[in-house]
Amino acid sequence: MATTEEMTVRKKSDTQIATEKKKLKAFLRAVLPESYDKYDVEAKFDSSLTYLENKEAVIDEIKDLFSGEFRGSTLKEQAEKVKCEQEKVNKDRDEAIEREILDYNKRNYVDNAKLDEFYKPIHRPIDKMCKGYANLVFVKGRGGVGKSWNIRKTLLKNKVNFFEVCGDVTEAYLYRLLFEHNGEIIWFKDIVRILRGMNSINLLKAATETEPERLITNQNYSKQQDDLPDRFLFRGKIIFDYNEIVGLALKDDFEALQSRGDFIEAVYSMDDMKAIMRLVAVDDWQKEVTEYLLENYEFTGYNLLNLRTQWKAFQTYDYCKETNQDWKTELKEELKSGSSKIRGMLYSLMGNKAMRTIEVKKLLLRYGVVGTIRTADHRINDWILTEELFKVSAEDRNYFVCLKPLNLQQKFE
Repeated sequence: MATTEEMTVRKKSDTQIATEKKKLKAFLRAVLPESYDKYDVEAKFDSSLTYLENKEAVIDEIKDLFSGEFRGSTLKEQAEKVKCEQEKVNKDRDEAIEREILDYNKRNYVDNAKLDEFYKPIHRPIDKMCKGYANLVFVKGRGGVGKSWNIRKTLLKNKVNFFEVCGDVTEAYLYRLLFEHNGEIIWFKDIVRILRGMNSINLLKAATETEPERLITNQNYSKQQDDLPDRFLFRGKIIFDYNEIVGLALKDDFEALQSRGDFIEAVYSMDDMKAIMRLVAVDDWQKEVTEYLLENYEFTGYNLLNLRTQWKAFQTYDYCKETNQDWKTELKEELKSGSSKIRGMLYSLMGNKAMRTIEVKKLLLRYGVVGTIRTADHRINDWILTEELFKVSAEDRNYFVCLKPLNLQQKFE
């Protein structure tokens, strides 16, 4: 029988126990990457055993846990079988999602000749791409003017295969994306990060050369790319749909990429947007809501008129009908909603004047909003992107900015 002293020597510290549990969990993730959580290390761990003894116990119990079809197989074989099962589940899930997206994309887009006149600049390059005469299209314009709606409409009308990408894409993932969707039109929505990096711009330049087939090579040698070929012929096409690109350091490289395709800037005045909104309204109640919206709309520095403004007004109408409220009163209150904190701060510094960016930076520094000129420069770029500020002159540097877009700015004061 062990003495009290011997038992004390064998007892593990809390730190040692935690370390061994962590190693066992890492081992499980390595052999069963998709199902490691099925084994409860916390409950099964025996602190009186050595790490290797605990590990052997884990291995034996895994074999019991994955009995039947897994019995008699090695841990590596078990892991492969579990991985295959998980891949099948993922495949079924992805196919269900694709069916939903397909149904979404098959929605009826009613042709309206008058409305299409406003969007011809967008329809033309996308139609050109669909018919095989362009490999790259840039569509730039502020949010809510109908860019994406009309890109999708043109793609569906041409019955082409396209893959819509939202969110974010890293430089490393771009190569995989091009390979997995080779032969399709890849549509990047509000994804501009990859237009700031040298590696991704070079890859995009290779992918959008004028030839029908373009050779692109993988310069990323990480383990995540092991399953991809080092090079392949790309037959796809690419659309970039975005509001603005700020902090573009590689301007010459971006312009070299831009020269490979068609560049469209979708610009619409306030009168244009009013006309478009009237054409979008089809039902009588939509027309009534739209007219009331336009009659009572006043730019407060944060609510630039666009199709999203109209959509929100339609939602307010439906909400009020369901809750027995007066939709006109509710909508009028919403239109009076205040500015953002950023706009409030900028208004306290600038008022309604248009100012050179260098003067705005000095004010931001003087009043402690930022600590450096560089930070001020980044902030101004970000505010232009989010439409807290508007660029109202054509210079590349030290341009005029103000709290209202150009067609609402009465004069430079």
